Amino acid sequence: MTSIPSTINVSTPSPTTTSITSFFKSKWRSSTRDLKPWKPIPNTRDHIERSWVQHNALQIAFEGDYMAPMKQALLSGGCEVLDIGCGAGFWSMDMATKYPLSYFIGIDVDKNVFPNITMQKNLIFQRVDIMTTPLPYDNNTFDYIFIRSMLDTLPDDDWDRVLQDIVRIMKKGAYLECIEPYTNLFDTGPAMSTITKLVNTSSSLRLLSTQSSSNIPANMNPWPNRLAFLDTLKNMQIHHTHTPIGKHGGALGSLMVQYWERIIKASRQDWIQSKTISEKELESVHHELLEEVETQQTYMAWYSVVAQKKGYKGPAIVIEDYDDQTSIMQ
Repeated sequence: MTSIPSTINVSTPSPTTTSITSFFKSKWRSSTRDLKPWKPIPNTRDHIERSWVQHNALQIAFEGDYMAPMKQALLSGGCEVLDIGCGAGFWSMDMATKYPLSYFIGIDVDKNVFPNITMQKNLIFQRVDIMTTPLPYDNNTFDYIFIRSMLDTLPDDDWDRVLQDIVRIMKKGAYLECIEPYTNLFDTGPAMSTITKLVNTSSSLRLLSTQSSSNIPANMNPWPNRLAFLDTLKNMQIHHTHTPIGKHGGALGSLMVQYWERIIKASRQDWIQSKTISEKELESVHHELLEEVETQQTYMAWYSVVAQKKGYKGPAIVIEDYDDQTSIMQ
C-alpha cells in the first residue's frame, strides 16, 4: 500500500531557499486586483492523502509525470516551471528532484498544505490565489506551466479570464499542460453512481456560493474547448488514458480504490450533516462499492491537453545528449 510521505504537515508552510527566491525576486509583481471572494476546496488530511494516491496512480497511467515535450529542456537546466494548484506539492517535489538544474514554483491558495520540509534547493512554494489577477509574475516568465485536477475548483465563468493571465506569464514557445479526469465513469453500478452524484452535488453547491449567476452548468467546459479558443496558443495535443478501479486493474486499480475511499472519507461528514445521505446508508453504499467495482470492472478516463504559446520565431531547438550517445557507441 502506498504510504504518505512523513514530511507532510498541514499546518506549517515550507521555508524557501535564498538562491531560488533571489532568482525569481525580480519577476514577482506587487500589484494585484481581487475580483471577488471564492471558496476553495478544503485541504484536510484526507484530501492530501487522496492527492498523494492520485499522483502515484497517474504516474503509472501516463507512464511518467507529464506529456509536454519538455524532457531535454528540463534536463539541460534553466527552465522555469510553475505548478498551479500544487496542494501538498507531490508533483513539484518529484520534478524538482528529477531535474535539479531547472527551477520550480508550486502555488496554492492554502499555504498551510505545503510540505514542512523540502530537500530540493530548486523548489519553492508560494501562497497565490489565482482568482486574484493579475498573477504575481511578470510577462514571459515561465517555460512550462502544469495544472492538474483544477477544473472544478473555480467557477466555470472565471476560467477564461484566469487562462488569459496564465498565458501572459508564459514565455513565447512555452508549454501549458492541463490534466483532468472525464466527468463520467465507465461500467459503473448503483453504488458508484450514488457516490459520484454526491461528489458532483457537493462541488456544485460549493461553486454556487461564488458563481456570478445562479445557474451551474451541467458539465464544466473541458480544457480542450477552452484552450482552442485562445488565439495565443498553438499545436494542441490531447493524450488519453484510463485508470481501472479495483483489484482487476492490478497495482493501478488498487491505488484507485484508495483514491475513492479517501474521497468518501473526506466528504462523509459534510454529506451526513447536510442530510444528503444517512450514515447507515453511506456505510452500506461504501461496502457495496468495493464489491461492485470488481464485478463491473469500473474505470475512470483521464486526459492531458498540451498547447504551446505562439510567438517564437527562432530556429527549432535541438538538444542532444552527448552522454547518452557516448554510452550507445561504447
